[in-house]
Amino acid sequence: MKTNRIKNTPAVIRTREAMESLIGEIAALKNQQRLLTAAMDGQIQSIRQEYEAQLAAQNEALDQKTEHARLWSEANPQEFGAARSIETVHGSVGWRTGQPALKTVPGWTFDRVLQTLKSAGASGYIRVKEEVHKQNLLSDREALGAEKLRELGLRVVQEETFYVEPKLTPVAELV
Repeated sequence: MKTNRIKNTPAVIRTREAMESLIGEIAALKNQQRLLTAAMDGQIQSIRQEYEAQLAAQNEALDQKTEHARLWSEANPQEFGAARSIETVHGSVGWRTGQPALKTVPGWTFDRVLQTLKSAGASGYIRVKEEVHKQNLLSDREALGAEKLRELGLRVVQEETFYVEPKLTPVAELV
């Protein structure tokens, strides 16, 4: 089945008065959008407040019960045998082994570790990141000049974007 598409061509603004009218319409739409957003946010906040206390109580109860299960599990290692977890009628309980991570021993910092690695000649364990310092190049663009930047494979661009910034009415006045 063939469908015909209608191209939406915007009206051509020919006068300053027409532009003023258009900006007025944009401002009205933006104000209506802000009013709807404020109403939606108010309802969301109301719903959030309605359930927050109940959720906080649930979280508190879950934390307490999880702590009780952990204490029981630590006091009864024989229940686990060689396993790291056990299955129960309602779920499982146990310990998960996390990913290996490096931490410094007491009295050491990673800066001290870095210096020790450097002095030991262990450069394979030291990461060095090189990258173009764009901010310095932008700061020195006048001194370098366009030709030198082009030799370096660079050019400076500064794009312009169009905007319409309507004067908005405070939301309280819209209600």
